[in-house]
Amino acid sequence: MGIRVTKETLVKQLEMAKLMDNLKLPYHQAIMNDRIPLSIGGGIGQSRTFMYLLRTAHLGEVTVSIWPKQLKAVCAKHNIHVLE
Repeated sequence: MGIRVTKETLVKQLEMAKLMDNLKLPYHQAIMNDRIPLSIGGGIGQSRTFMYLLRTAHLGEVTVSIWPKQLKAVCAKHNIHVLE
């Protein structure tokens, strides 16, 4: 199981959400320029789904892991609470 997207579906989804500016973001650019696979499988796909549903900004808000101190500091500065 995983999340799958093509260039066409990505554009369609962004149009529907009125988020076309997201095409400038690195992840979206990588999809549009064939630099990454078109699927995210298993755990990361589930975590990204949770992030979407919960409207979170960082993977650490839905996934327990060991996060670097620098990342935790940046997240705390932006009121993002990562799970440990």
